[in-house]
Amino acid sequence: MRNSHLDYMGIITADIVSSQSLAQNDYEHLLAQLKRYLDKLKKEVSAEFHIYRGDGFQIALPKAKALFVHAISIRLFFLQQGLDVKLSLAHGQVRLSPDGLATSTGEALIQAGHGLDNIKHQRLVYNNECDDSFLLNVKFIDLLLSKLSHKQAQALLLYLQQDKPEHAYIAEQLNTSRVNVTKLLNLANYTLIDEFITLSESYIFSKER
Repeated sequence: MRNSHLDYMGIITADIVSSQSLAQNDYEHLLAQLKRYLDKLKKEVSAEFHIYRGDGFQIALPKAKALFVHAISIRLFFLQQGLDVKLSLAHGQVRLSPDGLATSTGEALIQAGHGLDNIKHQRLVYNNECDDSFLLNVKFIDLLLSKLSHKQAQALLLYLQQDKPEHAYIAEQLNTSRVNVTKLLNLANYTLIDEFITLSESYIFSKER
């Protein structure tokens, strides 16, 4: 058994919105899809995750500066299915337990957990101290994401996951035209979201210590 260790990490604590309204088969299918998504995230970026209470989950990201791109991608994962999720974000020191994220400790875990408990009408909240301009950007991105159709979310998710591929490549995966993909991405304000992700990476990197 490995010893616990202290790392600076990005934390996402999440709760699926209105999961109790899903039929049992749909709910089980959703959880299976979510687990595959998180397993892939663990393989690709060494993320730790824990699914709890059936409709809640938590993710720890070794690269804290990537916090927002993964949070936005997770939101899109749900939106493309006509669902939504509450996401509470924080970054800081985390002591990873040898038994997994469920028994890990750290201020970032506490902040993200409290943020989710106190979330109101938002779907995306950031719990570290920040200046007003960055907080306003977070609220703006939350609003943009809330207005996406499931097709816009699907196209934007592929764009982010595949590191900004050509629109024609996304069109092949969605079995549609390049023109339609460009239209979907423009309606999703993908350039603004991309600019915010770059901003967030610089902002969080400047806060790491």
